[in-house]
Amino acid sequence: MERIILDICSFLISNINDAMSLEKIEKYIYYNRCYIARAFKEYTGYTIIEFINLVRVLKSIDPLIYTDETILKIALTNGFNSQEYYSEKFKDLIGISPIKFRKIYANLDKIESKEKVLKLEYYRKSLEEYKIKLMNHEVRKSEKRLVKIAS
Repeated sequence: MERIILDICSFLISNINDAMSLEKIEKYIYYNRCYIARAFKEYTGYTIIEFINLVRVLKSIDPLIYTDETILKIALTNGFNSQEYYSEKFKDLIGISPIKFRKIYANLDKIESKEKVLKLEYYRKSLEEYKIKLMNHEVRKSEKRLVKIAS
């Protein structure tokens, strides 16, 4: 099962900017789409759509920090169909809007509070570590999976 989930993650990451459907995954992995969706959620803790949005949002962080590209261009480049949907998913996952995120990093050297700087650096380090894990296909196991193993 783990190999199948890792293959799906690899396929999703490799095709992250493409429109994705369970049918495409089913053709790639040769398993029933209902089984794929259920197994993926059980094993990773994410639905396939949640995983895709997570990877896309994480991929968008560097352009937000290091480029002057518009939010719309970053959204479209990273597989989102609109700036609104991208901003919604970014805020759901990161906790602030992409515009606010960009402003925080642009003004990081002007922030007086050590606490804020430490929080931002910790947050950035955590995001970088998670991006590396995703790119290495180390998928987080869901709490259900851990409970089953512990039982």
